[in-house]
Amino acid sequence: MRVRVRAFATLASLLGSSDALVELPDGSSVGDLLARLVELYGRALGEALFDQDGGLAKYVKVMVNGRDIDFLSGLSTKLKDGDEVFIFPPVGGG
Repeated sequence: MRVRVRAFATLASLLGSSDALVELPDGSSVGDLLARLVELYGRALGEALFDQDGGLAKYVKVMVNGRDIDFLSGLSTKLKDGDEVFIFPPVGGG
């Protein structure tokens, strides 16, 4: 299956683009997708996405087709062909 990934700000620069199309086996989850992105784009991306325990880093937001994975099944959220996954880095401001 193919999943479109849209990354923003620092994560887009780590991917080298704000938009990527990723091939995954059927039945893959958001966690599988993020692991594949780290394989493709390197350790720095992994450090930005994951905490030391392998969970999603604090304040990183992932959405599947506009829905926050926190309100789905988290990193276990299943993906299907044609899904769009948006990844937002921590945002600061004041």
